[in-house]
Amino acid sequence: MKKMILLTIVSVLVLVFILPVVLSLSLKMIPNNVQPGYNPDIRLSIYKARDFTQKFVAKTDNLTAIGLSIRNPNLKNKSDVIFNLYDSGVTLVRTVTISGMNLEDGSFIKFTFPPITGSLGKEFSFTISSPGAGPEETIEVFIINSKDIASGITEYSYLEETHEGGTPIVTYSKPQSRMSTVAGVYSNWFSRLLHLRSQKSD
Repeated sequence: MKKMILLTIVSVLVLVFILPVVLSLSLKMIPNNVQPGYNPDIRLSIYKARDFTQKFVAKTDNLTAIGLSIRNPNLKNKSDVIFNLYDSGVTLVRTVTISGMNLEDGSFIKFTFPPITGSLGKEFSFTISSPGAGPEETIEVFIINSKDIASGITEYSYLEETHEGGTPIVTYSKPQSRMSTVAGVYSNWFSRLLHLRSQKSD
């Protein structure tokens, strides 16, 4: 009986602490924050000249991806969806293009690009557009109306108007070393646990 209990304890410890370390060593990027919560009824449409611009401050070095939730109502958008990333001087630094055919309605999409060294603490902005889509082929991004410290979002622009907040994003960075990967995985893991606890307490 004692052996069974000991074996169970060891197995749980391996699953909780050792397995994440082993798996994290193969990660090419790590998330830097938990996606902020949002109201699914608050969103903006993107098509033709109607693009969306988001400003944010990078919280880590080696920024290598931006993830966000995008709607593709009835899967009608099959045009290119273009992600352009700019530095604070509005110089285009990265571009990612995906097909609307690969966008499921409400899916979480990661725009991945070569790592940006020295990104920590710097302001960036990105635009999302789908110039080939018509009014019946829109994609939609969700919106929160306040800044979010963890993700770094500050303000967004749409239809020539600027507002505080923006679309709930997750930023990703390329690990600097294996040890930093392990530390990042555990940090993100504990952050998720705290986030879930805070949601339950609310």
